[in-house]
Amino acid sequence: MPALLTGAGRARTMSLDKYEYFGGIPEVGIVPRAPHVGPLLRHVCEQEHGRGGFSGRVTHTYHLYPPNNWLPGETGVLDGFAPLWESPLRPVGGMHHALNIASFSQARDVYGGMARLVANSTVAMSVTAPAAPMDYFFEHYSATLVFFVHQGGGTLETLFGPISYRRGDFLVVPKGIPHRFELAAGPQYYWVYESFAGDPEKSESSTTGRFITHSRSDYRFPRTLDTRNESGRFEIVSKVGAVYTRRVHPTHPFDVVGWRGDYLPYRFAVEDVRPLTADRSHVPPSGHTVFTLPGCYLCVFTVRSVEKEGMWLPFFHRNLDYCETIGYHFGDFFSRGGVIGEGMVTVHPVGLPHGPQPSALKAFMEGQRPPIHNEVGIMADFANPAQISEYALGLSEPGYMKSWAGYTTDPRFAHRPDRLAEVRSLAERLADARDELRPRP
Repeated sequence: MPALLTGAGRARTMSLDKYEYFGGIPEVGIVPRAPHVGPLLRHVCEQEHGRGGFSGRVTHTYHLYPPNNWLPGETGVLDGFAPLWESPLRPVGGMHHALNIASFSQARDVYGGMARLVANSTVAMSVTAPAAPMDYFFEHYSATLVFFVHQGGGTLETLFGPISYRRGDFLVVPKGIPHRFELAAGPQYYWVYESFAGDPEKSESSTTGRFITHSRSDYRFPRTLDTRNESGRFEIVSKVGAVYTRRVHPTHPFDVVGWRGDYLPYRFAVEDVRPLTADRSHVPPSGHTVFTLPGCYLCVFTVRSVEKEGMWLPFFHRNLDYCETIGYHFGDFFSRGGVIGEGMVTVHPVGLPHGPQPSALKAFMEGQRPPIHNEVGIMADFANPAQISEYALGLSEPGYMKSWAGYTTDPRFAHRPDRLAEVRSLAERLADARDELRPRP
């Protein structure tokens, strides 16, 4: 029979049972037994952050002071807050673009310096290179934000606690959640994706399970609270569409003593992407999807083994439903043949053929297979119709379309009268060829 607990042992167990129990959803700090219930609610202010009209994801925060204690007469619309964030859009048209690294004439903070690049009706991609601190808190009422940190790091201060971040991290900031960026020293450069119609969902396949290309256990949520019982003047800027509004509170907005729920900000490191690879076939871009957003797929091409039997370059293709963008984060970018550098973004519109650069295809045809794809790229495919901003067009490399010129000048690809006969002869000779069951080392 199990031993009976007596004395101090029983008291210690009772204490643990009282304060440490497993609930069905995450919680941190001081919370009531259940939402909207219990005597604690006469001493703290409960606030609900919810989607779907009270029927979707939700988190409750418990505050020292009412969250709507803004100062009368201190609320107003801000003009010119982030002028490049609303850069006018126009159809992408039938031309590929390679966008150079953005440079800004003024040192602005994360949001004041945001510049829109590409958008459709449900998702937008922007870029920001913050070089000034945020002296306010920010709330986006129109979209959930997905940041990718191409360069830099710091701390994302949120209502639920701090999240540290560095180069190569995704930061997901849910719609409407107050937050502020505390920048570390050094240059900063982020790509930002706004999801207007829903929160990012982890991409999963019914045939590969829950742990490819990553696991939900890789998401890092706030674990500690930094409760601020402070008085003063605390500014909050909110965004609804293209309208920015400022209000001022007499107490710190991060006066939260506890929270419970599943509507939370989190960090996800690109190193935790475990790519889907295949020795004998080329994995299409969609196989590298990490997040699905309404009207957009967010994919990560990361360091991975090169296909041994299959075509290790991307095949020529026309994407007839999506405008493809790739932010080049790190590495050699095997398909671009040295044309694209780190920090640049390519925009390939719906329908226009694209694929490897001539030098990359030549290397493939000559059998120059590298051992690994030494690259990290963030691809966002925008459902048609997508548009490009005037600001992005100002970054566009004029000669990018010419980078495929080798297909018209290199003798290997140029027209030859005997080309058809050559292919027919090869096809007849290879008609009975079969794949080997052991890929080459």
